[in-house]
Parts: sequence; structure tokens; C-alpha cells
Amino acid sequence: MNIPLIIVILYVIMLLVISVVVSTKSKKDGGDDFLLYKNKNSTLVTAVTIAGVAIGGASTIGIAENAFSVGLSAGWYNVAWAFGAIIASFTIVKKLRKSGFSTVTKLVQCIYDEKAGVMMTIAMIIIQCTIIALQYIAGGSILSSLLPNVFDMKTATFFSFIIFMLVGFVGGMGSASVSNILNISLIYIGVVTSAVLVLFYQGGWEAAQIMAESTPDVPYMNLTSGMGIPAIIAWMIVMCGNTNSVQGAVQIGLTSKDDKSAVNGFRIGAILMIPIGFICAMLGIASKALIPNVEATQALPMIIMSLPPVMAGLTLSALWAADMSTACSMLIGCSTTVSHDVFFRTKAGNRFKDKSFMINKMIILAVGILTYILSSQLGSILSAMKVCLSMAIGTSIIVVAGLWCPKFASKNAGFFTILSSVFAVISWLVCPTLHNIFKDIGYWMIAVSGITFTIISLVEKNKVNIYDKENIIDNLNLVRDK
Repeated sequence: MNIPLIIVILYVIMLLVISVVVSTKSKKDGGDDFLLYKNKNSTLVTAVTIAGVAIGGASTIGIAENAFSVGLSAGWYNVAWAFGAIIASFTIVKKLRKSGFSTVTKLVQCIYDEKAGVMMTIAMIIIQCTIIALQYIAGGSILSSLLPNVFDMKTATFFSFIIFMLVGFVGGMGSASVSNILNISLIYIGVVTSAVLVLFYQGGWEAAQIMAESTPDVPYMNLTSGMGIPAIIAWMIVMCGNTNSVQGAVQIGLTSKDDKSAVNGFRIGAILMIPIGFICAMLGIASKALIPNVEATQALPMIIMSLPPVMAGLTLSALWAADMSTACSMLIGCSTTVSHDVFFRTKAGNRFKDKSFMINKMIILAVGILTYILSSQLGSILSAMKVCLSMAIGTSIIVVAGLWCPKFASKNAGFFTILSSVFAVISWLVCPTLHNIFKDIGYWMIAVSGITFTIISLVEKNKVNIYDKENIIDNLNLVRDK
């Protein structure tokens, strides 16, 4: 009897039941509620939802693999996510809620202009589609590694796509939110318990210390030396961009029942993100120490499957749940962008507004299929995600500057800053010399987009559409109606 597989199946059934229950309520509340789930979630649900977005494939198995070469410092990836969530709780969460807008694109279009809104839509779709595709790959990698007799990489990726997409298709943002209570609980139970067993009952801690002492050239047990402070700061810059402008992350603030729940939810969620990163890094180090000659991608799965069957199944489900939580939120976020900022702004879309519930489901289905096709074209989880997420630095600059520095930000700065971000990504991919100069794409992106925004705002006198000095955001609705 394959106990780990049975546990995964039971977990999937629980997710689908949650989705069906939430879907029934969302259908009564209308099509917009299906994607947005506005003003419903408590502080706790908001916290586990934003934590679920952060704790994905790169934040668990990706960190464990990265720890092979950089040690404990790989865990700073999750700290960077937490830092971004904290910053967002101060800069964007309350502002977006008070603006009355449902998407970041509409906010940007209102503050800047139509062409900035178009560029923002394109950027949001590119960023979120790439993240979703990466989660399919990560989910497939986990299942195929831990259940090799059941899945190969292709079938595991397809299975991950089907389940991730079904949860969003059936239950929308409501199921993505509520299911994260189960996901985050499972992640903590599975990962923490496995770490205790591996480190203290299978000799992982002692083996890791011996390996660290015998190979001083690799700072396995040092918190910062492996990645280095510049790389850690670069990750924080990238994640601030992600949490301050990407629809799938920012939209979570709209699901909270009030401003206080939204802000506190983001801050508590940030706290939930941090421990998992360093625990997974330690598991990666212990895996390398216990199985010295194994590849990084196989060490952690082999260690997990050496645990008692029930524990192995829980850990497998926990790692897969990490991918699920990220994929579902980003799938809903991307579908919201396509629905609100593309389809329903067309003449054809206007004719189907009374059928928005079904149309939004079809959009989720379409986005899911397209991202599955994209998943076959992507490689390394961490490197691909970093390049993708770096585009959010430019989008974040225009959002935060537009809201907080309206006297400085100019109308055309929005469009050209996002455009420069696209060129920055392309140049980084085709010009390896930049890697030697800037070391990390985060620094290159903030240099390009920051300089572009600053120069255009200094030169252009036509400033953005916000006028009230006392309460800037309250005037966005007035501007929108003009």
C-alpha cells in the first residue's frame, strides 16, 4: 500500500471539497466576488493567504537545493518575501482598499494614463503567468521525485496543473484563501516534523556539522556568507516590487474585512514566512551530509522517503501544498487582470457582464491551460523566478511613487518605466557582461527603472492625477469618474 500517495489523494479531496463549498457561496454573491472575494477574510485568513503566496516551490524545495551551495543563507529568500510583505502593509494595502479599484492596473491607469495602464496589464500577465508555470514545474518535480513509481516528470506536472487549476476554477479567490488555512498548517506540520526526525533522529545535525567543519570553503552553517549581503539585499528589492504591485499578491489585501485585518494580516503572514525558509535550508544541508554523492535535486526527496510512511506522506503533501498555495493565488490574480483589465473592457465583454461568474471561470481555465503550455519552456526554478519577478521592481516604483509622491511623478513616467523594465530583462538575458557588473538582476532593474522614472519625472512638468494634499487617495475615485 502506497501510504504517501493515499495521503496526497486525501489532501486533494479536502481541497476540492473546500472549493465546492466556497463556490456555492460565491455564485450567490456574483461573478466579481468569485475572483475578488472582497471584504470577507479575517486577519488570520489574510495572513495564511499572503504567506501561502510566498511559501511556494522556490521557498521550500528550491531553498533546500540552493543550500547545497550556499548553506543556511538560502533561507533569506523567505526573509526577503517577509520584508516585502511588511513594506506593502505600510505602502499599498490600505491605499488600494480606499481607492475603490479592484486591480493595480486600473489604479495605475487612473494615476498616470491609458498607455501606462496597457503596459501594466502586459507586465502583470507576464509576471504572473511565469510564476504559475514555475509552480506547475515545482509541483511536478516534487511528485515525480517522491513518487517515482506513480509519476514521471511529465505526468506529475500535468497532475499538478489539473489540481491547481481545478481549485481556482471551482472555488475562485475564496477557495484560494480558505484552503491556505489547510495548506500552511500542513506545511508547518510536515516540514517541522520532518526536520526534527532528520536532524535529531537520523543524525542529520551531527552530519551537517561534520561536513561544515571538513569543507570550510562552503559556509554551510553561516547565516549570510553563502549568498552574501549584496545578494540578500537584491532579493529584498525584488520582493518589495512583487508585494507592492503584482496583482496576485496585492489583491489579497482586498479580501480582508477591513483595513486593520488587511494590514495586520500582511504583517502576521510575514512572520509565518520566515521559519520555513531556514528549516528547508537546514534540511537541504542535512540531506547533502547524509547522502554525500547525490544530486541536489534528489537528496531531499530521498531523505523524506526514508521517513516513516505516514510522515513521508505528510511531508510530500506539505511540499506540494506550498506550490498549490502560490499557484492558486497567482492564477486568480492573473485571471483578475485578464477579466477586469482586458476582457470586460472590450465591447464583447460588456455584452457578457451579466454572465461574469461563468466568464471568469472560463478565463481561469484559459489562463491555466496557457501557463501549463508555458511550463514546458522554463528551466531552473530559482533563476527563472528571479528574472521574472524583477520586472515587478519597475511596476512597484510607479505604484508607490504615484501614491506617495504625486508632486514629483509625471504622467509619462509610468509608461516608460515599465517599458524600460522589459528592456532591462531582455538585456540581462542576452548580455552576460551585465552579470559581472551588477552581480544580481535586482540591482540592474532598480538602476534602469529608477533612473528612467526619475529623469522623466524631472523633465516632464505634467504631473499625475492626484490633487488633494491632505488625503491623496480619496480623490482617486473623483479622478476616475472624470
